[in-house]
Amino acid sequence: MYPSTTHSLWLDLSLDINPQKSFIFFGGVGSIHKHSILTTSGFREGQFPFTYLGVPLSPHRLLAIKFSPLLQDLQSSVQGWIGKHLLYAGRLELLRSVLFGKVQFWLNIFPIPATVMRNIISICRNFLWTGDVRRSTSTLVAWKTVCMPKAEGGLGLFDLCAHNRSFLGKQLWHIHLKTDSV
Repeated sequence: MYPSTTHSLWLDLSLDINPQKSFIFFGGVGSIHKHSILTTSGFREGQFPFTYLGVPLSPHRLLAIKFSPLLQDLQSSVQGWIGKHLLYAGRLELLRSVLFGKVQFWLNIFPIPATVMRNIISICRNFLWTGDVRRSTSTLVAWKTVCMPKAEGGLGLFDLCAHNRSFLGKQLWHIHLKTDSV
C-alpha cells in the first residue's frame, strides 16, 4: 500500500495528447475511414515530408539535399570550436565523441548517399588536420588509414560507410525477427 500522500501524487500525473501539436499520417486508408478517424481523434492530417527529432522523414528515399541539416550542424559545431589551437589529440577526441556521435544518429536511420558521406568525411578530415572546416591541406595520413584500429596503425575512428551498412543491416534483422513489429 502506498501512503495517501504518495497515492495522491500518482493521480495528478495524467498525460494528455495535445491535438494542436499532433498529426495522423495515413497510407492506403479510404477517405471515409480517414474522415471518421480524424473526426473521432480530433487530430489533423499530417503531410510528408516533415521533421521528427531533427530528422527529415519522407515515404520516399531522401535526396542528398535533405541531409543539409546534418551537414550544417557538423559545420556549425566545428566553427564554434577553436580547432587551430587544439592539438591533434584534442581534435581527434572532439571528432570521435561529438561529430561522430551526431553522424551516428543519422547512420542508424537512413542509407546515407555517397555525396553526403563524402561531405561528412571532408568536414571530419579538414577538422582533424587543420582545425577548420573550410581550409583543406594535404593530409598527413590517408583517411582509410585513420579509420583503422589503433592496433593496426590507425587512430581508431570508425569507417562511416561500413557503419551505415551494418546499422541498416541490423534494422532489417530486427524487422525480420520481430513479427509483432510495425
